[in-house]
Amino acid sequence: MTEPQSSEASKNFLNTLQAGEVRTGCVIGIEEREAFVELDGFSGPGRVLGRIPRGDLTRRAIGHPSEAVSLGQRLTFEVIAVDGPQECVLASASACEDPSLRAFLLGLRRGATHEGRVQSVHNFGVFVNLDGEPDDQCTGFIRGPELSWRRIDHPAEAVTAGQRVIGEIIDIDTRRGQVQLSPKALQEDPLIPFADQAGLVTAGQVTKLIPFGAFVRIAEGVEGLVHNTEFRDEPVEHPDQIVSEGDEITVRIVEVDLVRRRLTLSARNLPQNGKRSPL
Repeated sequence: MTEPQSSEASKNFLNTLQAGEVRTGCVIGIEEREAFVELDGFSGPGRVLGRIPRGDLTRRAIGHPSEAVSLGQRLTFEVIAVDGPQECVLASASACEDPSLRAFLLGLRRGATHEGRVQSVHNFGVFVNLDGEPDDQCTGFIRGPELSWRRIDHPAEAVTAGQRVIGEIIDIDTRRGQVQLSPKALQEDPLIPFADQAGLVTAGQVTKLIPFGAFVRIAEGVEGLVHNTEFRDEPVEHPDQIVSEGDEITVRIVEVDLVRRRLTLSARNLPQNGKRSPL
């Protein structure tokens, strides 16, 4: 079903196709994981095929492609990519399943801001009803790390159901019918004020211990690593020999890497660091 078409005409036709454009065709084959369509608009010789994976046939949950399409059915689909070596098109019918939803999504642009109301909060992210989306749809989604610069263990620490939120559009997925937002992108990076503060001695709170060091928060949304070698001159096998989570300690800023958002700290030869010996 997917054997390459060898005619120069088919190659020229494929070269005219662009990702994102809408095409039509007729279902000519259904297999376990995908359906095949013959694209309209090609005059031959031969034919140009489109492959639609099961997950791109519909946004409904299905077990087999035959639950979504049938032989001879005409489909409207979005071109996802052109497979030159196989001389076929990877397509998505789900991207064109709801015309009103597609129109809404195509009216958005990356980098713009958009508002909405939180529908539900989960450990993996937040679903948002975006302003202007079609009725009975929930197109917005915020990944946990995009909620805030500060470290949070669960999105519920940052937002609640029913809350109004605003974020920058970082992705628009017509295939899934989803818009990814980032409230964090509209917030100033709290690490920037520390960009030229190497050598600064400040107080911080130990937030997490790992085998080779401890993370210390020196400001809201700003955490750095104190490596085991930076606690004292003597060897340290594990940071719990020196500190515990929640401890307030004094640290020195060694390096600030804004590109990788990495803050390197040291607690060596600084006062009031280390566990007190029992009386």
